[in-house]
Amino acid sequence: MKREHTQQNPVNQPGSPALEVLHLSKHFELGETSTLVLDDITFCAGAGELVCIIGCSGCGKTTLLNILAGFIPPGSGSVKMDGNPIERPGPERCVVFQEDALFPWLSVRENIAFGLKRRMKKKLLDLEVERFLALVGLNEFRDHLPCEISGGMKQRVALARVLILKPQVLLMDEPFVSLDYHLRKEMQNLLVSLWKELGQTIIFVTHDIDEAITLADRIIVMDIAPGRINQEFNVGLPRPRSEEQTGYIFFRKKLLSSYGALSFNPDQTTIRDNPQEVWGGNPVSKHCSSSKASGRMHNPEIICQLFDNQDKAIGRKRYPES
Repeated sequence: MKREHTQQNPVNQPGSPALEVLHLSKHFELGETSTLVLDDITFCAGAGELVCIIGCSGCGKTTLLNILAGFIPPGSGSVKMDGNPIERPGPERCVVFQEDALFPWLSVRENIAFGLKRRMKKKLLDLEVERFLALVGLNEFRDHLPCEISGGMKQRVALARVLILKPQVLLMDEPFVSLDYHLRKEMQNLLVSLWKELGQTIIFVTHDIDEAITLADRIIVMDIAPGRINQEFNVGLPRPRSEEQTGYIFFRKKLLSSYGALSFNPDQTTIRDNPQEVWGGNPVSKHCSSSKASGRMHNPEIICQLFDNQDKAIGRKRYPES
């Protein structure tokens, strides 16, 4: 499969590679059956770079992230951080999962402080916690329990809890997938703001093409069965990014084309959420006809996402009629 390599030019101007993955492969054994999950994965992430990895379910994105975290060993090839092999979890690499994993009996402030309680004097710790409460906008909720705050707030706490540890690398496994559209955009903007402030290298796994374009300096597209790197794209768009910007629309079409979304079968296209969403003033049926689907998929107001391992394009209208 042809790969596209482009000159990197991210906002934080990354230096030498913080993470280096060379010819990584991974098999999973089940009885006498051996399944190749990752095949010949090679890429680098520079210090201070924000890299998104996208691909269909089952392409090995989470397995790759678990290897980078040191949770599971590579099968063959090498995975290094600052030139040293990654063999086990370490404080220089922190993971943010899909679930917030907060301690339900601790307050927001106590959850954020938990990882440093035995490593920092109380006065200094209190100051640092205050700083991160301010960074994630939760000053007013410092004494609330997790059950007393929203899902978006819980993810802010989870983010602050790992960032306060000051890891060199932040590994994020679809942390915003359970949030609604508006909360998700809010969290994406917050992440970019924190990344600019703190400068960590971030590896962000997602199914969402728009999330990847919004966040990334560079996007790695993975194939499935087995998981391989298909292409790499340098995004190169100025921040903040908007789905209505001309550059964003053209880049998105280029990315979708490599991802197989522009060669979909229109008869398989469905509308997410409300099947009676309006397109051009007319209701759109749940299953679009070929003519309607063709026009809609090339309109910038329609956001296409790939969510399943069938590579189906799933559309939803996100902008109101002007």
